[in-house]
Amino acid sequence: MPHETTLIYSPTLLRQAVFAFWWRSVGIGFFVALLIAALGLVVLVALGQSSWIIGGLATVLAVGVAFAIVVYVVHYRRSLQKFRQMNSPQATFRAEESSFTMVSDIGTTTLQWSAVKELWKFSNVWLLLYSKAQFTTLPRACLSPETQAYIVQCVRAAGGKVDG
Repeated sequence: MPHETTLIYSPTLLRQAVFAFWWRSVGIGFFVALLIAALGLVVLVALGQSSWIIGGLATVLAVGVAFAIVVYVVHYRRSLQKFRQMNSPQATFRAEESSFTMVSDIGTTTLQWSAVKELWKFSNVWLLLYSKAQFTTLPRACLSPETQAYIVQCVRAAGGKVDG
């Protein structure tokens, strides 16, 4: 039985979605590693060391911070660009047994559920991930409990992972 709903987007919702994606993608381990590198750098400088290790640690730290920032900014700008292209900040989401369709004033797309590698569930948004860097945002407030259960069922039936 098909499930259809209207998804309503806002810049705040997109920011939450991108932050949730970014945090889960980059992960706490990444920031722990950066903190350890920073502490190592501080200790070496405090001890008066002046070797290539300091330069290496400083480079790792700078590249790590830049990487984290770039991942967030690229995804946020891409999401905001799509949002601004829309005359009306909404889309129709229709879920069927083997596929789902999203329709907005900028286009229509239909994908098989097998295209969804993972479903990440957060309190305000659900993210349908197609790869490690590509996802669709579903505002959770727009999804009835029945539609949510149906999406989970379809993702799992197609071999996707449900996380959250």
